[in-house]
Amino acid sequence: MHLYYVYAVKEEISKEYYYKTELLFRFFQEYHNQSHKDLYKLQFSFITKPFPENSLVCLLKKSPKYNQRKLVEGEKVTKWVETRGIIEITKEMCLIQCNSFMEAEQILFQKLRMIDRCFFIAEYHFKQYGWISPQRKEMLL
Repeated sequence: MHLYYVYAVKEEISKEYYYKTELLFRFFQEYHNQSHKDLYKLQFSFITKPFPENSLVCLLKKSPKYNQRKLVEGEKVTKWVETRGIIEITKEMCLIQCNSFMEAEQILFQKLRMIDRCFFIAEYHFKQYGWISPQRKEMLL
C-alpha cells in the first residue's frame, strides 16, 4: 500500500519553489518528524494554506462511484473509505492510502485539479514527490 500526503501550498510559494521540489520534499519530511517544534509549525504555516476540505468533500459526494454512507466526519479528520482506497482530510493536509499511483490519480488527484493547481504530493516510503499537474485545456482547431 502507498500512502500519499497532499499539501495545499500557497501560490507564491509554489511559483518560487516549482523547480525546487526536492527542497520542499525534505522540509515536509522533516516537518513530520519535528512537528512539535514551534519553528517547524511556523514554517509549515508560512508555506501551506488550510486544506480545502469542504470543496473536496463536495466533489467526492458528487461522484457516482462513491457511496456517501462511507463518509465519516469527525472534529479534526474527514475520512472517506472507498473500495480502492482511504482518504483522510485534515486542516493541514490530505492523505490517501491505496495500491498504486494510478488509483490515487483516479480517486483523488483528478478532483484536486478541479479545486486548485498548487498541491504538493509526497510519498515518503518510496521517496516520490512532485506537484499535481494541472490538466491542459487544449483547443481543437
